[in-house]
Amino acid sequence: MDDVIIGTAGHIDHGKTTLIKALTGIDTDRFQEEKERGISIDIGFAPLVLSDGRRVGIVDVPGHERFIRNMLAGVGGVDFILLVVDAREGVMPQTREHLAILSLLQVQRGLIVVTKVDLVDKEWLEFAHHEIRQELKDSFLAKAPLVDVSSVTGEGIENLKRTIEEWLPSVSPKNATGSFRLPIDRAFVVQGIGTVVTGTIWRGRVRVGDTLTLLPPGEPLRVRGIQVHGVNQDTASAGQRAAMAIAGLRGEVRRGMTLTGAMNLSPSRLLDAQIEVIKDAPRSLRHRERIRLYLGTAEVLGRVLLLKEFEVNPGESAVAQVLLETDAVAELRDRFVIRTYSPMRTIAGGVVIDPQPKRLYRRNKTSSVEAIRKKAQGTLSERVLAAYAGALGLTVRHLSEQMGEAEADVRRALDALVEQGELVAGVREGEWIAAQTLRDWTSRAFAVMTEYYRKNPYDLWLPRSVLRADLRTAGIDATWHEELLARVATEWPLVQETDRLRFAARAISLTGEERQAHERVLAALLAHPYAPPSPEELERALGTKDRGRLLKTSLHVLQQEDLVVMLQPDLIMARQAVQTAAETAKSLFREKGAFSLADFRDRLATSRKYAVALLEYFDRQKWTRRSGEVREWIIKS
Repeated sequence: MDDVIIGTAGHIDHGKTTLIKALTGIDTDRFQEEKERGISIDIGFAPLVLSDGRRVGIVDVPGHERFIRNMLAGVGGVDFILLVVDAREGVMPQTREHLAILSLLQVQRGLIVVTKVDLVDKEWLEFAHHEIRQELKDSFLAKAPLVDVSSVTGEGIENLKRTIEEWLPSVSPKNATGSFRLPIDRAFVVQGIGTVVTGTIWRGRVRVGDTLTLLPPGEPLRVRGIQVHGVNQDTASAGQRAAMAIAGLRGEVRRGMTLTGAMNLSPSRLLDAQIEVIKDAPRSLRHRERIRLYLGTAEVLGRVLLLKEFEVNPGESAVAQVLLETDAVAELRDRFVIRTYSPMRTIAGGVVIDPQPKRLYRRNKTSSVEAIRKKAQGTLSERVLAAYAGALGLTVRHLSEQMGEAEADVRRALDALVEQGELVAGVREGEWIAAQTLRDWTSRAFAVMTEYYRKNPYDLWLPRSVLRADLRTAGIDATWHEELLARVATEWPLVQETDRLRFAARAISLTGEERQAHERVLAALLAHPYAPPSPEELERALGTKDRGRLLKTSLHVLQQEDLVVMLQPDLIMARQAVQTAAETAKSLFREKGAFSLADFRDRLATSRKYAVALLEYFDRQKWTRRSGEVREWIIKS
């Protein structure tokens, strides 16, 4: 039971904060303004000590409608609710709104606490009980115990504690074995300690010294210290409220951000979702309506993109995409609440079906709706395959956490999808990629290469950097680039080198005049291999009116075809001559060991100028190594 979070809910001034003080001895109103006005403005926290000495966290939320956003930041991680109702007033507007919010977040366990019973007589209290039961008959609290208390006199407080202990075991514990996740609800600076963040741990475990990621923006932070219920701890786990001192912060940290240990979790501005408009909503939810979305502890503005309907009426549901204006951190099956932009009213909520989807459009409304429904309601294999649509780096553990399925079942689904050809193994052990995604990327790479050749008709080779830059633009991680190129190579035969590649069938198309100039330039370089003509001499030798352009084109194409080597900006040599010179240098080294420039010059029967250029080229290629006035051949062959 120490991994359960209790929350309060109810109308303003129905006694939530006073009740928590009576249960725990702690006043959860931290601010002077709260004490002066007698109302809670922000969420508060206190530990409840059980009869066996264990502690559970209680989150106290404000009841005023102006502070619903603060209430929503507090109830996201709540497992068990105390719905507080004043015996004199009964169920009020904020009682209903809080209850609607809790239902949207699928809180399923709780008690009804009737407060201020010392201010009413027995007959009125019976009437209040009947009215409360009638109001809540269709809610998840319809059969919940109803406990009468007076926080002033202490009446019923011990009974409430016993009832809480009796019902807490019915709450399903959070997953303490997955990757750590904590939505931040407070951040502040403590003198001598530094930045501290607090929140309810939704999943996993954290230890002092762990490195976590702050999302957004993706900043690594180290955990310097942990407190649970004000007590220093080495660890904290799912279902506990924790305060953590963090180190390494470069930017700001605030409510709505998330601390996580998951490698695959990343912010998103688009969500696939199943949306449900509450029965008591003041109106329908409209297509492209601007809304406030509450997810975890974050409030994010966005628009609901209905894919089939133009509006969803109260009590109805629909699949949709939610386009957000700023980054939000979401996972599959996260619950959220939607309020109208202005005036702010709770109107709907729902569940995340895909936190990183592709954009869908109404013009394909049948297929778009079906695609989302398959993600939500399909078989395990269909949901696993849908999760891989455009996603990278998903592991068995990640899918198990997100889908709430056993790792063994996920593994069997993955194996079946690989056998069916729907998934292929990724570049890293334990990762897969959708075959369709790989096909899409392959087509994209082919299009990039084709477009490059269109713009550069005299190029034979395409620099790998061009393709990598486009893949990065498409959001494709660098670790997958070689996998993609390997796939491209199976579809369209490629010739690949370290920093460049080309289609095996690629040929440069030259006009008759360009081909003639190409052949004459190569012939001139081969005719004088170790005293080649300069660019100016080659240009004069062409003799045509357009000789400048023809020489530039010829030299570029010869380089692309690896028929010439640019030893220096104004010194070009046929590759055949360079290769022969390299064999000469290697032979010299075999005969006499380290050799001098003069040895090399004399063996080639060339001048010092060309011998120096060749040897410096060999040095750059790391074929030779210079030591003083001599060189060694260092390539083993």
